[in-house]
Amino acid sequence: MRQLLIVLHKYTGLSLGVLLTVTAISGSLLVFDRELDELLTPDTVSFEPSSSLAPFQTALDSATAAVNNGTEPTRLMLGRHPNAPHIIRFPTPEGAPGPIEVSINPGTGEALAVRTWGEYPVTWIYHLHLEFFAGHRGELIVGFLGFCLLFFCVSGVIIWWPKMSQGQRQWRRALTIKRGAGSFRLNYDLHKTAGLYLLPAFVIIAISGIEIVWHDPFQAAVATVLPIREDPNPLSVPGPGVISIDDAAAIGQSVFPESRMARLYIPATETAPWRVTFMHPGEWWNEYGASTVYIDRYSGAVLDIWDARELPAGSKLLTWMFPLHNGDALGMPGRIVVFLSGMLMAGLFGTGVYMWLKKRRPVTQKKKRATEAADLQMVSE
Repeated sequence: MRQLLIVLHKYTGLSLGVLLTVTAISGSLLVFDRELDELLTPDTVSFEPSSSLAPFQTALDSATAAVNNGTEPTRLMLGRHPNAPHIIRFPTPEGAPGPIEVSINPGTGEALAVRTWGEYPVTWIYHLHLEFFAGHRGELIVGFLGFCLLFFCVSGVIIWWPKMSQGQRQWRRALTIKRGAGSFRLNYDLHKTAGLYLLPAFVIIAISGIEIVWHDPFQAAVATVLPIREDPNPLSVPGPGVISIDDAAAIGQSVFPESRMARLYIPATETAPWRVTFMHPGEWWNEYGASTVYIDRYSGAVLDIWDARELPAGSKLLTWMFPLHNGDALGMPGRIVVFLSGMLMAGLFGTGVYMWLKKRRPVTQKKKRATEAADLQMVSE
């Protein structure tokens, strides 16, 4: 069984390693997506910070005038810090790769830049990471790679597990890098130790990635073992007038007065409610609004509250999937771990390819047998 896993681990890695490497590196870059975007497109952050926010309606009016195509905005994402712009999103124009986004000076409500999602550098990385620029088929491939990463984690631990020697397992040898033993041994030790020490991160990234691609089946599976709350779907009751985005923000804030507002979703139909998302004090993530207030667009009545702190166990588990995947669940330390995990995942492919190529060098039969015996001994240690 162990020898079979060695073969499967090796050739699955060689076959899919390039795709996994591309996914891993692009995922690492996306851990700092907003920072990278602001670095590459400084025109979206070229404003003086303000101690107060302009009315959200002013921002919507500026964005609508800047887009000027007859469509209405669909959501407003608040800047994550005083030097970051609001982002207002509009529907995807026909033939465009994604929705239109307007960067807004949060202090004045002035439009800074109009861009189409999918046409600027950071969104190219998203397309690469999520679907390899191949649409739904590419997304399925990415989900399949999540299962492959889980297989590498399980098979890697079984292959690494030290055998008994003189009545004891050689834990120290299995957990360290042997010096002065040549380049092959160095690459082997780097491969096994890096893989082992980052194993928890790899498992979390794999499982959360699978959940993102196949959310509904994943949720159904979780529901068989843990209680979940179904997603709210309240409807507004049409009335004589509608409340403004600023009224909706104030009503939402009154429900969670100590929490930080993250996004406002603008009703797209006559019966759709306002949705306002929040981050609560003490939550582990910094940029993920996991709690939502649903507000009637006509009367301003609170229709439902999704409070991430009070969800049943299954729903809490599902809530953690996305922020775990991008590292935001643990703040800056979590983001650094996920960033390094993606980069080192690419390094594991590199060390694996090196060892495979090293074994393929022409050698005499006697030397080949000796090399193979040494390799088997190394894996057994």
